[in-house]
Amino acid sequence: NPMNDTNETTMTEDELIEKYAPMVKATARRYAGRGAEYEDLVQEGFLALLILIRKCADKKWLTAYIAKRLPGYVRTAAQRYRGLEFIPEVVFDPFEEDRRKIIEIIHTIKKILLPEEYIIARDVLEGWSQSDLAEKYDISQQAVSARMKKIRAKLEPVFLNRE
Repeated sequence: NPMNDTNETTMTEDELIEKYAPMVKATARRYAGRGAEYEDLVQEGFLALLILIRKCADKKWLTAYIAKRLPGYVRTAAQRYRGLEFIPEVVFDPFEEDRRKIIEIIHTIKKILLPEEYIIARDVLEGWSQSDLAEKYDISQQAVSARMKKIRAKLEPVFLNRE
């Protein structure tokens, strides 16, 4: 298998990006069209690739990890681009615009949750699935689900009453 011809544990991030570029481009091609441009999806794919390279705990499974998760990131980006078809071309940076609100939400969450609950909530916001978290923290998926239920019970009253 040409994807496994080098030891990924010793490769630099740049080398890994170069190695997986064909997979990113093929995935972008698959989801391009109907409002989602190929070049935009390639960029989204490379951003997702960076996230996945950093998120994969055991690099010996990196090829399978990326192959399984990259299409979801690109598909979501394609849907997002398709949703923007009817929005006027106004360039805005949501991170700049909403920075104060985001920081306020993070501080509120930190005040309400226990430190270990906050870490799980942060991981979920970064896109980790419950099965990923179970593996990361070496606990069962049911344990992650139970913790998520407690976290939701603490956060819902605060955030539902704000609006």
